[in-house]
Amino acid sequence: MKNIFTIILILVSNMVFSQESQTKSVLFLGNSYTSYNGGVDQVLKQIATSKGDVVEALSSTPGGSTFSNHCTNATSLNYIKNREWDYVVLQEQSLLPSFPPAQVEAESYPYAEILCDSIKSNSVCTTPVFFMTWGRENGDAGNCEIYSPLCTYEGMQWRLRQSYVEMAELNGGIISPVGMVWKSVRDNHPEIDLYQSDESHPSNNGTYLAACTFYATLFNKSPEGADYPATVTPETAAILQTAAWAVVNDSIDTWLIDTTTLRVDFQLLQLTKNVNAYFNNFSENTDSCYWEFGDGESQWQYPPFDMALEHAYPEVGIYDVCLTGYGYNGCKSKTTCKTEYISVTGYDNYIAKSSNVFPNPVTAGIVQLSNHKEQYYSLYSADGKMIKQAVIINNAIDVSDLNAGVYILIIGDKTYKIVI
Repeated sequence: MKNIFTIILILVSNMVFSQESQTKSVLFLGNSYTSYNGGVDQVLKQIATSKGDVVEALSSTPGGSTFSNHCTNATSLNYIKNREWDYVVLQEQSLLPSFPPAQVEAESYPYAEILCDSIKSNSVCTTPVFFMTWGRENGDAGNCEIYSPLCTYEGMQWRLRQSYVEMAELNGGIISPVGMVWKSVRDNHPEIDLYQSDESHPSNNGTYLAACTFYATLFNKSPEGADYPATVTPETAAILQTAAWAVVNDSIDTWLIDTTTLRVDFQLLQLTKNVNAYFNNFSENTDSCYWEFGDGESQWQYPPFDMALEHAYPEVGIYDVCLTGYGYNGCKSKTTCKTEYISVTGYDNYIAKSSNVFPNPVTAGIVQLSNHKEQYYSLYSADGKMIKQAVIINNAIDVSDLNAGVYILIIGDKTYKIVI
């Protein structure tokens, strides 16, 4: 017998959250590491503009300033209150975070907390960004005898990394891993000079590297192809852009960027004789989601999104479906829209070959699978009702709790009809 079902997996996606033009307001609190060569903030503006984005920036960067200094600096404190910033960047004095842990905990951590409290008091929606700086070109000779990791660039960079990551974790912030991009370039392109002659401050290349890293961090986009200052060669600019994106994008969980980045996506799945549709919600880091089904109807959905959402359409047609995710205490939102074709068609035309699913009919209550290790699956009854969703374990699915009948098994973009 021929069963009439609907399976629509036409996904015309407008994934706007990573490609659309964005405007970010950013306050930089630091010192000469931030202000050298015209300032990281100004180079960041140039990069963003060339990529179709906008940076509205302000900076307070007195030479040699520490977090402790900024806590009592009237300009810095007034700048924090200047507006509801998207981000406030915090750059500690270049040596302090590389010192022994107990010293850093006493001399940096309390003031990082004070600054973050001030930032959050002004606007709960502002994200603190910790500017992970770079180690001295040949380590810190002046303090080498006191603390051995400071004797080399590598040891100093490792301590900087540890301290900045921990400060971000303790204060609900994220990290712009400039120092780790710096290390990547040093390791892979030693011909590129990132330092001034003092072996500490950034060269024009170093400032451009920092700005590229901030663009990747704050916009969640690659800086590849962006403009660069006349003081940086095209070849060097390309290397620095690629390195910045590689380090940021490869470890967004380590830099805590992933905790404040909304991912909003969904998939339409139709398996009914009528025009009912099921939507799988794949959104991440959202507190709530708002569906607009394109037919004048809408609905809120709250995590966990472990079951497909059902919606009954009035008739066959083309609908613009939009899903908006809200997160980070309601401070952030992202919308993804897709044009979906809701139709009724012959189900048998969409059944994948069942050689990967056996035995079929099922015996002993176990569906054995091949080529589907640890994937996510959805199981539906013959009338299109969701039965279960889970992860395939040991290349098998337990269906011993189901009654005899015909079922529809969806794994990724493959659809199988199984008989129990």
